[in-house]
Amino acid sequence: MLVRNAKRYVLAGISLLAILGASNVLAQQIHTLTLDQSLEIALGRSYDARRLEQSLINSRMSLRAVRLGFKSNAQFDLVRAPYVFRGEQSTIDPLRGITVFTRTETFNLTGRLSVNQPISFTDGTLSLVGTMDRLDQTGTIDRLEYSPDLRIQYSQPLFTLNRLKTGLRRAELNLESTVQAYTRSALELEFSVTSNFYQLYRSQRQVEIDREQVEQSENAFRIATLKQQAGLLPEVEVLRLEVDLANAQNTAESSQASLEQAEDQFKNLIGLSINDSVRVITALEYAPVEVTLEKAMREALDRRTELREDEINIELSQINIKEVDTNKEIRGQLSLSLGIFNRDETLDAAFRDFDNNRGINVSMSVPLWDWGKNSAEVQAARANLESNRLTQQNRVNVITQEIRAAVRNLHSAQKRVDITKRSEELAQKSYRISLLRFENGDISSQDLALEQNRYTQARINYLIAIIDYKQSLADLRRKTLWDFERETPVEIAVPE
Repeated sequence: MLVRNAKRYVLAGISLLAILGASNVLAQQIHTLTLDQSLEIALGRSYDARRLEQSLINSRMSLRAVRLGFKSNAQFDLVRAPYVFRGEQSTIDPLRGITVFTRTETFNLTGRLSVNQPISFTDGTLSLVGTMDRLDQTGTIDRLEYSPDLRIQYSQPLFTLNRLKTGLRRAELNLESTVQAYTRSALELEFSVTSNFYQLYRSQRQVEIDREQVEQSENAFRIATLKQQAGLLPEVEVLRLEVDLANAQNTAESSQASLEQAEDQFKNLIGLSINDSVRVITALEYAPVEVTLEKAMREALDRRTELREDEINIELSQINIKEVDTNKEIRGQLSLSLGIFNRDETLDAAFRDFDNNRGINVSMSVPLWDWGKNSAEVQAARANLESNRLTQQNRVNVITQEIRAAVRNLHSAQKRVDITKRSEELAQKSYRISLLRFENGDISSQDLALEQNRYTQARINYLIAIIDYKQSLADLRRKTLWDFERETPVEIAVPE
């Protein structure tokens, strides 16, 4: 009985493990991706792409907020909501001229509704303000008053910078700078995906090449074993080939581990689940592209986003200097108001027979001394402006150096592709001849192993050269914003 129960539990456990394993297999997705598909996934799902999109949203919403600040706004304030006081209050008796203390209870409720319209070209504010006050007081003197007040008022800063306009300009420049940074970062992401795509493809091909070398070593070991059994080959030759086979198997296992690591890195880069499986496919055809240094330099200097960003940073620095410099200037405020008001014991009467009120107020603020604080702040702002100008002047030199290096690397990669392709063809032919000669007993196992290694290394060198060429093209593309393969400008779609 116990045995039957134990068997039943074991079978149930195996079934549960099988179900869990099946669910994991079903949950795992297998992706076979081209370069274009990888780029599409990365631009939609990767961490970098989502972070860039959020920076765009930040700048766009900041500009929208500034622009909406030019529209009218309204707010309601409960100035006293309510104010309650119970206790003694001191007042002056006008007849006796002495201070008297009275016991009073006061209930005061005041609300204010304001509708404001900023005036962008003057930096002023036009407002319609309505106030309603209710005062209920009991004690030595009892009174109940309702006090409605409605007025139009205008407030205008004097002798200072129009901060509405400068705020709008700063927001516009910040958005444009973010768009330029998004374009550049998207190009960097594309290059990173392209580079990792080809590195993953190289790892895949490395595994295939190493496995083929294992098969070649197994074939050579099999032939050597048969010849040794027939007395045609010394045992030491067989032992050498067996060592070569073990080394080939070890290299293949190491390549497989590197492939899995490259696969995980690629999945994380483009935004796939780490549990998914991915394989990249490409024709990896070599099509020489004619690139001149003059053409690459011209396109880079016309299209590089950093050049426009330098101009934006200079303009932002100039705005900052103006804002800092205004802190030492005389500042004024002009306020004008015109309205009606009343005060009465009943609510109905309070809204009849209004009196007019009007007012004008000019205030001034004159800085006297600050021990050089503002002067130091202005000098710091000017130093920042000069730093941005120096960066702009040096930018052309930096771009020139980058383009010269990129074109030089591309030309070098083209030459290496031609050389290694010919080397691979020759090494393949030499290996086939050597294998036949080994079967005929004309060469030793060491000679065959040497030819085999040469052939494998030639294949790897060609693979590396053509991948370097593809990466050099991608590097030149991101640095010039020009696609030399299609002879078209590089356009980055900026999300709306």
